[in-house]
This record gives sequence, C-alpha cells and structure tokens, in this order.
Amino acid sequence: MTTAQSPGSPITMIDRVASLLQVFDGHPRLTLAQIARQADLPRSSAHRILQRLVELGWVERQGYQYRLGLRMFELGSKVVQRERLHQACLPFMYALHRSTGLTVHLSTLLSGEVLHLERIGDWPERGETWRPGGRQPAAHSAAGRAILAHLTEADWPDLTFPPPATVYGVRTRTQLRRDLERVRDRGGVAVDVQGCTAGITAVAASIGPSGGSLRAALSLCGPAETVPVQEAGDAVRIAAMDIWYAASGLTRRPARVPAITRAC
Repeated sequence: MTTAQSPGSPITMIDRVASLLQVFDGHPRLTLAQIARQADLPRSSAHRILQRLVELGWVERQGYQYRLGLRMFELGSKVVQRERLHQACLPFMYALHRSTGLTVHLSTLLSGEVLHLERIGDWPERGETWRPGGRQPAAHSAAGRAILAHLTEADWPDLTFPPPATVYGVRTRTQLRRDLERVRDRGGVAVDVQGCTAGITAVAASIGPSGGSLRAALSLCGPAETVPVQEAGDAVRIAAMDIWYAASGLTRRPARVPAITRAC
C-alpha cells in the first residue's frame, strides 16, 4: 500500500526548493511573482522558502529582486575545481605509474578518512580499502597525513585512531603530530611503511597550497621490501606540483619525474 505525501513532507519540500532554484537558470534576477509563477508554487510558499534561503546565503535579495547567492557560487566552484583536478591528474598519474612501476592513487580527505577517487595500477590485487571508493583512516594513511600536514590543527576534521594493522601504525594524536612534523621536514612528503597495511609502503604529497580547500593528495604504493622511498617521494612531490599547476591553468615548465626501479 502506498501512502500519499503530505504537503509538509521532506520530499515535497525538497522538490519545492529544487524547482525554485532551477528558475534562476538563465535568469540572473527575478521578482517574487516571477519565481512563484515559474516554479509553479504558491506565492506564500515561494516567499517563505526564499526567506530561508536568503538567511543561509543560497539566495540574495536586492530590493524586490532575488538572485543566486555566494554560497551557491562557492559550492559550484568547488565542483568545477574537483572536476578540473580529476582531469588534470590522469595524464600525470599514468606517467607516474609508467616511470615508477608503482600504483598511483588520487585521494581526498572526507571527514576523518581518506577516500580513494582514482587508481592507476593493479597492485595490491586484494584489499578493498586500496581500491577506488575505498576508505582508510586519515591518521593511518600516507595520503591522509600528507593532507593533514597542510592544515592547521584547528582545521582538522574529527579524527579516529582505530587499532592500526601493524605495530608501525599511528595510534595517538601525539604520534600523529610527530609524524606530521617529519612530513613538513620532508617538504610535504608523507611516508607510511607498513603502518596502514602490512607489506605495503606508501608515499604521498598533498595537491595544492597549504591551508587550501582542496584537501587532495597523490600517492604511490608498492611492496614494502622494494619501494625506494626517497626516489618515490621525489617523484610524487613533483607530480603533485605539476597537477596543481595544470588544474589551476598556470604556466609552469613541467619538472622531469625521476625514473626509479620498477617495483611491482
């Protein structure tokens, strides 16, 4: 048996807000009457929704007219930036995989975890947390610590410290602070030797300037016994810098990624 939606039900309200915002497509400024008519909403409902959207910064009011607010622009620009970053990353990720033989990940900070967005390379074959869509505690992973090192502690998300997979893992906030100091001393390169997963070494570098809103990292991983940490760190740092310049549309002579012995 289906139940009809009541006028105040969440799905109805979501539909109303969506229809109201969509009327601004192709119309920079509209009056309340125009918005209500084009969104097919009662004038009182349109006015009530608009008032709340103005309070939240999603819509701005100028006299008798409304337009999309800066909050909408801010969120939209983040989507554009993320898409530009993804497109800019792929050529460099493939080049990095070819030159190093290591698996390359593009990851982002999501709450207290890193989410792997893209992966070039087939190793490790097992382990869901290393696949695209997989998540790892930020404090445990090289990618997470590379991003955290670029942030002030006040800007950190709520971090969790679950028991690490090995004795080499980060267990406390104090250990994390010490590790992040080492990351900064290495020029922003984070190194995890079997701390996140037994048998795997990963090196990572944050993409973009310190304190930025991007919160993404590029990383390399391979078998712990064969990854040349110094050379891999240099390679991932250079590639992360090139990606940022490419995504930002800035002109920079690409640096030569150092070739290292293929490890996997």
